[in-house]
Amino acid sequence: MSWLSKIFSKKEIEQKANIVILGASGVGKTTLVRYLETGQPVTQDPRTTLGIDIRQNPITISGWSLSAIDVGGQELYRESLWSLGISQSDAVIYVIDGTVKPTVDNTSFEVSKFSFDYMLSIVEDSTPILILINKQDLTEVEPITAEQSIELYGILKMVGRSFNILPSSAKFGFGVETAVYWLIDKIHEAKT
Repeated sequence: MSWLSKIFSKKEIEQKANIVILGASGVGKTTLVRYLETGQPVTQDPRTTLGIDIRQNPITISGWSLSAIDVGGQELYRESLWSLGISQSDAVIYVIDGTVKPTVDNTSFEVSKFSFDYMLSIVEDSTPILILINKQDLTEVEPITAEQSIELYGILKMVGRSFNILPSSAKFGFGVETAVYWLIDKIHEAKT
């Protein structure tokens, strides 16, 4: 029996929680939600989320019913909807595109870093934050590692917060099991 069949099996729901999924545009937030909903690799790239997408069907994992709030990463939505999503959630999943690296004249990295810093400025210190360094499956472009992201994104300034940084592939589910269990554990701690 695979780990997916274990965590996605129909169990009696014991707890409920809302999670908001944030990140710059195109980092794989909706792909992550689709993977969590099905437990299967995402073969078609989903459309870019415009605005806010509150999933109709909760994600059932290990006795938890997680309602996912997928918020668009474009500047307009970041400024108008991120705080709304955060205010309605028990935890944050922040997705970073591991293929976006700092280079000379690279505005994509600057937007990614600014989005991360903005998220930190509006999330309460007590809210668990799971940081996924996504697109690790794109090995040909050598995505940044979780260790490299600590320096690039200034993650050490998060001391005192409940957070974790993990490599992942939202498309194929690499790293998702570890991430989900960590997140559920932190949500459970916060609720008890």
